[in-house]
Amino acid sequence: MNKDSFFYSLRDRLEFAKDYVNGYSIHLKHNAFKKKFNREFYKDKKILFFLTNIANLPINIYGYIKELRGDLGYKKCLKEIEVLQKELKIYD
Repeated sequence: MNKDSFFYSLRDRLEFAKDYVNGYSIHLKHNAFKKKFNREFYKDKKILFFLTNIANLPINIYGYIKELRGDLGYKKCLKEIEVLQKELKIYD
């Protein structure tokens, strides 16, 4: 099939999506490390853990919702990569 400007647009979008997935996977690993650190830090400070979480409850809820939205975007981007690769195979 003849390669037109749409092909190059799809190829650029695929590269952007791969970069996004790579960056977000690093972000997810950082979050996992941060959660592990917090568990270790508050292991023997249960009262401080409770008071800190109560005081920061609105921020914690917002952070949780933001994390869910990020995970959804990550999964959508993975699916977009699959679709873009299938579409680009048509041109080859």
